[in-house]
Amino acid sequence: MPYFVEFVHYRTDLPEDRLVALRSAAILAVRDAHPDLLSVPALSRGEDGSWTDVWIYRTQEAAEKANAGAGDIPEFTAFAGALSGVEITAGHMPESAVSPL
Repeated sequence: MPYFVEFVHYRTDLPEDRLVALRSAAILAVRDAHPDLLSVPALSRGEDGSWTDVWIYRTQEAAEKANAGAGDIPEFTAFAGALSGVEITAGHMPESAVSPL
């Protein structure tokens, strides 16, 4: 079964260290509430100052459930509240495409 990946693009005025701290707390809290969040392996800042996050879930249904319940997770709402211009591109990733590293 393929995994489900969300590429989350956004902007923030936070300093990098504060963004990373809020993001880390959000990831752990979401994972506690939704164990089918498998990995959040990358955060990248673009040349234009925007950010891209990669969230990997076991299934699309798991991602939808996590997204629907995100407003009930204080650590996630603190993180999301610091973001603007959020856009999500999502799709299925074959399990065999996981990095061999």
